[in-house]
Amino acid sequence: MDIFNKELFFTRTIKPLMRERLLFILLFNIATYIWTFSVHANIDHSVVVESEAIDNVWSGHRVSPALITRGNEQFVAYYDSNRQMTIAHRKIGTPWRYYKVDSWVGWDSHNYVTIELDKDGYLHVLGNLHSDAIEYFRMSEPLKVRSLKRISVMVDPAVERKMTYPIFLKNKNDELIAKYRDGGSGNGNEIYNIYDTQTKTWRRLHDNQFLDGEGKRSGYFEGPTLGPDGNFHLIWVWRDTPDASTNHSLSYARSSDLVNWEDSTGKRLQLPIRHSTAEIVDPVGVKGGMINGNIKLGFDQGNNPIISYHKYGKNGNTQMFVARSHQNDWQVKQISQWTNFRWDFGGGGSLGRFPIKPHTVEVLNNNALSVLVRKEDDIFRFVIDSDSLETLEVQNADLYPQQIETITTESNRMLFESSHLPFEHRVFKGKGDLSAKSGQFYLSLHSQPSNRDRAHKMISMPSVLLLHEAIPK
Repeated sequence: MDIFNKELFFTRTIKPLMRERLLFILLFNIATYIWTFSVHANIDHSVVVESEAIDNVWSGHRVSPALITRGNEQFVAYYDSNRQMTIAHRKIGTPWRYYKVDSWVGWDSHNYVTIELDKDGYLHVLGNLHSDAIEYFRMSEPLKVRSLKRISVMVDPAVERKMTYPIFLKNKNDELIAKYRDGGSGNGNEIYNIYDTQTKTWRRLHDNQFLDGEGKRSGYFEGPTLGPDGNFHLIWVWRDTPDASTNHSLSYARSSDLVNWEDSTGKRLQLPIRHSTAEIVDPVGVKGGMINGNIKLGFDQGNNPIISYHKYGKNGNTQMFVARSHQNDWQVKQISQWTNFRWDFGGGGSLGRFPIKPHTVEVLNNNALSVLVRKEDDIFRFVIDSDSLETLEVQNADLYPQQIETITTESNRMLFESSHLPFEHRVFKGKGDLSAKSGQFYLSLHSQPSNRDRAHKMISMPSVLLLHEAIPK
């Protein structure tokens, strides 16, 4: 190639490629800067988040895992990528050990897993239940996850054939209690069982069932929650049919021992509690805009119970309310002033991601309370006056450290690249103790939304389930 041709080749071929390469590098650096800036702009600088992958898990629809930390012992329960119920255990700082039990989830978003340790170190597992026969597993050796065995009966097979909404809790003596609904939506009864670690057997906590729907309705509960006053507090709504719009009558009861119950004035409640004998906090009617799962219980500076929930306001819009036990009565206050926002819900099955989600009322300072609310994709903090419950300010807020979403999204990059399905980012705050560094534990994953408990058209690739420790700086 002569000099002329070399110069021509450089001018026509090499030089344009160099310009393109320089332009690419420039654009890449700009994009990297923008991405880095946006990530750092979303960092919660008050915490350091340390994360690790637990497993590939089912992402076909929303169904909740469980995480508990008791001292240095940590347990995670979830459905693996093949839908099989799996329990992971570790002593914090050591590798995880895994065990799969013979239970597989279908498409029902009600079928979460709940777990708890008894005081002798045996793990108990309940889950995969929505009007189903008992699915219960218990360790045969303490703190040995691979010793989990299926237990076919708790107390009475006759009322363990249509179990729903199981939870474990502890009484003041650290004794394990299992609570669940017997029956279906609109005609269910509430059952409490208590566990004897000496005989390794369960018995009924109450002579009769706790709540009687009389074949006409059922109760949807939040709690019982041990309050700062030393009492267990319980709130619930009644529901007449499987149609979610038939929720009504926000109710309350309290107990010092989970056996004997009373209303907020101290009047004894005879068990089983019925709609006619329950204390009604707010007589929200059927189709009044209140729904089970969206009532939350907290406490004010004087240890009084205070409930956050939503219903339709006078203008027909969905509005946030709080109700507080005050001087033998309930003080009810609307705290939002939303316009053009009304959530009309109804029908059966899992409704998917609610457009509104209230959280527990918390003490903000000596004169104010905080109510976190998710409305669509925005998180708001309602700052309300402790005395009047009037709204003082509405702030933007977060439910969890913002780094978690960035980490979860990066870990699940292949999930997004594999399809254009709609995925929800889901974060679960762990129960139990903080870490030795005073860190709060969280789980996170991505999944398709629920579909009224019916199958989606496509089964998505597994999601990566992550454990996060948010450590204060």
